[in-house]
Amino acid sequence: MIINTMLPAELPLNETERLQALAATGLLDSPDSDNFDRFTRLAQALFGCKISLFTLVDEKRQWFKSRQGIALKETPRDVSFCGHAVFNDKLLYVPDASQDQRFADNPLVTGAPAIRLYAGVPLHSVDGLPLGTLCIIDDMPRELNQLQLTLLQDLAALAEAEIARCALTAQKKQLELDKATLEQQRQRLNAFIDSSRLATWEWNVQTGDAIFNTRWSEIIGYELHELMPLSVETWLKLVHPADKARSERLLQRHFDGELPFYELECRMQHKAGHWVWVLTQGKVISFTGQGLPRLMAGTHLDITERKANEEAITEAFSLLQRVCRNAGIDIASSTTAKNTTED
Repeated sequence: MIINTMLPAELPLNETERLQALAATGLLDSPDSDNFDRFTRLAQALFGCKISLFTLVDEKRQWFKSRQGIALKETPRDVSFCGHAVFNDKLLYVPDASQDQRFADNPLVTGAPAIRLYAGVPLHSVDGLPLGTLCIIDDMPRELNQLQLTLLQDLAALAEAEIARCALTAQKKQLELDKATLEQQRQRLNAFIDSSRLATWEWNVQTGDAIFNTRWSEIIGYELHELMPLSVETWLKLVHPADKARSERLLQRHFDGELPFYELECRMQHKAGHWVWVLTQGKVISFTGQGLPRLMAGTHLDITERKANEEAITEAFSLLQRVCRNAGIDIASSTTAKNTTED
């Protein structure tokens, strides 16, 4: 006498990774494909069984990517035989489900399709994670010999190769989409940089190698090729000696985590000999395995005109102060009185 003890298959320990691998194939809920139907047709003909299925075991269901001999497209996972095969990750062979305590009271056994024979081989992702099964089903008890079980496993291995091909195709399409998206983002960024007249730079802190765009050299009157080979020394040779020490202090504070960004107003020598004021901003964007700064990136902005305006304002105010002192006028008191009157 068989005691009704049906229990749903347990979840594999790697269930999260398994479901991620299943989604990555792009096969779940995809249209019918003759590439997969050939495996179920061969299995049905080879073993003379009523039903053959190419199943994918999702979170709460088993979905049939290909099916022969049955109209259903999916069944609940908690009553599926394939869920047991995926959990154990090995061939599941049940000659007579009505006499197996695990399945005797399963609704797929007690009702349609009245499963008796079940033999299912797990199908794996390219990373070796079980995704579903290639299985054969009959409504009559049957014994399969070792050769037949081996042939079913061989057929499953061929089906796995098709899964791998589809997964790689899906990954290729995604990479192409990602590449197109990145190119669009690059074009938008370049358009922003061009319109803002920003110069850009990258600096490998460990090797000293540097990359500058053409705007960087234009600010100081050079063609970029005139400054080759490019390195951090290119910048050090052009920056005003009085600004180097402050730059080093600010850089070290940024490297130590005290400052979220490196920012410095400094002078750089133009090709014509005069000094150009530049606002340089940057940030470490990658570190070595030892936690040392590896790659830093940032911008240069020509602020010479702003600096000239600030200097002109300072000089004008200084002149005003001298005139007021000579005239015996307290400019601070006059300014305060004016503000009070306006209030």
